[in-house]
Amino acid sequence: MKKKVLAIILFGSIWGLLECSLGDYLHTHGIGAGIIMAGIAFSIMAYTRFAYDTKGMQLCMASIAAIMRHFNPMGGCLLCASISIFVEGLVFEALWIIPWHKEKSNIIRMGMGAISGYSIYSIGYIATQIITPMITSKFYLRDLISNLPIIIAGATYALIIGAVMLPLILAIPKEIKIRNTLYYTASAAIIALSWIAVIAGI
Repeated sequence: MKKKVLAIILFGSIWGLLECSLGDYLHTHGIGAGIIMAGIAFSIMAYTRFAYDTKGMQLCMASIAAIMRHFNPMGGCLLCASISIFVEGLVFEALWIIPWHKEKSNIIRMGMGAISGYSIYSIGYIATQIITPMITSKFYLRDLISNLPIIIAGATYALIIGAVMLPLILAIPKEIKIRNTLYYTASAAIIALSWIAVIAGI
């Protein structure tokens, strides 16, 4: 149980750090930040579901990553990014009620990867377009409709990433043997460094 709790904090912190660093870099340089980060988010969630086989774990990780993203002093639209991350966790949990990671067929794995990638990206994006203006100003349906072609186009790329990544993720050995002392020490160090980097805006 302690290992699972630590894994939630560890992977949630790594996810949050990547959102605050790589996500900001991609967004600043116009390199499809939303698509790439949604792919990374899905990969982290899929691997941890495969490795730990615990429902609810990924939503907890998303909550940690969303908090880190929201309170990071760097980057723009922190609220919408945080909403997107949390919704990605919700969508993953909803889709993965069925234990897809136990399927042996690569065709099924590719299909589930495609569905997951498409849904996580598109629903996360749509959620930010609805919830963010509701909190900060006012929601206009015409703004969401005007963005739908962009969302659908981006979701197509996310679909391809998901289809390719899931079979590769599920091919990773489930159990990587690490001594407990090294596991706890290394995990604590990574968590601490991740939070320090995010708070400092590195």
